[in-house]
Amino acid sequence: MIILFPLFLFMASTVFSQGYDFDVSEFEKKPLEFSGTIEFQPSFIIPEKKSLSWNLKYFDKNNTPNLLDNYLLLLAPIVKFEKKGLSLYGASDSRISYNNFENDWVFNICLLEGYGRYEFNPRWSILLGKKLYKWGKGYIYNPVSYAGRQKDVNNVDVSLEGYYSVSVEYVKSFSLDVLKNLSQETVIIPVYKKLNDDYGTGDRHWFFSRTYFLIVNTDYELFFNMSEQFDYRIGMAIAHNVLTNWEIHGEFSFLPEVEKILIAENSYPEPHIVNNAIQSIIGTRYLSPFNATFYLEYIYNGAGLNNQEMQDWYISAQNVLEAQNRQAINIMSKEWFLNLNRQFVMKHYLYFKMQYPEPFYFLYFTPSLYCLFNVVDKSFLGGLDMNYKRFDAVNLNMKLIWLYGKTNSEFGSKISELKIELNVKYFF
Repeated sequence: MIILFPLFLFMASTVFSQGYDFDVSEFEKKPLEFSGTIEFQPSFIIPEKKSLSWNLKYFDKNNTPNLLDNYLLLLAPIVKFEKKGLSLYGASDSRISYNNFENDWVFNICLLEGYGRYEFNPRWSILLGKKLYKWGKGYIYNPVSYAGRQKDVNNVDVSLEGYYSVSVEYVKSFSLDVLKNLSQETVIIPVYKKLNDDYGTGDRHWFFSRTYFLIVNTDYELFFNMSEQFDYRIGMAIAHNVLTNWEIHGEFSFLPEVEKILIAENSYPEPHIVNNAIQSIIGTRYLSPFNATFYLEYIYNGAGLNNQEMQDWYISAQNVLEAQNRQAINIMSKEWFLNLNRQFVMKHYLYFKMQYPEPFYFLYFTPSLYCLFNVVDKSFLGGLDMNYKRFDAVNLNMKLIWLYGKTNSEFGSKISELKIELNVKYFF
């Protein structure tokens, strides 16, 4: 029996171990991946009917409702392929939206990104196709993102459309005490007829350079942008970890010449050239001991309008509305929404956000509070974002956006006073 006991142990371990057998190939990364999201997003707006934006847009409509409802259905598939240094990526945005007040259906399909990237070796790679370049260290605003697009203040993580481009990147790591990492990215964006026609004006090629250094524990980035017509911009970005839970960052951009639209003496908008404009941001991010994250940023837009220039817009809009001249109102309305219906239209802003995951042990729930404050006219945009992710494949979100200010102020002149936005997102 003593001799047979080891044999019995061996046979038993063999039998029971069979239940733990697995195929290693099942855990290997597959070269082709397909994923995406489906979203349903109804939103409800309480309009500010005394605002200039509302009266310019709906000056000829009577008995307008006190609640505007909109509905959006969005499909965003993503395809990835990776094999032997070659990677292909594609992301699209297909949406159907309906505006109940205007009884307006909109169907839109857009390729957000679609490019191929090949790594010759761990240091060199080349990319060709439609790509969104996310440059800069700012959370809410990136003045050095010359090859990218402006983030949405109310949704900084939303997918944005890229530009057709070609880029070459070089990356090298060092085992030095000072210099830890270096990368150089060179990008060309051609603007020709309908190719990248929303980037700048006129047919030309835009050249971009981004140089990155990691020196000790500080990130440094240098940016340069130029076309063959010698239009250029230069910038830099810095991010430094003061402590493991405290980071500070800043960006600086110099534009030798930029155009802004002003109201002339004849009360019609006219272009005006600003020389040597500066755009910058300085901010900090702090993770508290109770796991709440705080963001604070100051934004300076040297190409923005000052208080008097904005007042000229407001006075001109009020004058055309009082005159009830349909042609003049149509002209003003077009110029108003083209030039003022965008982010950071003025010079000085403060942004604050607090994000607190699972407060009071409320599992899967993450609320956020944020505020964008116009320092010049004292108006602001405030938001409450409530995110709940109880299930792996479904995300629920509710957002309240409140705009406050005098009639002759940036956020007080907007169409909406309060916006309630619901979102159900399914991941596949």
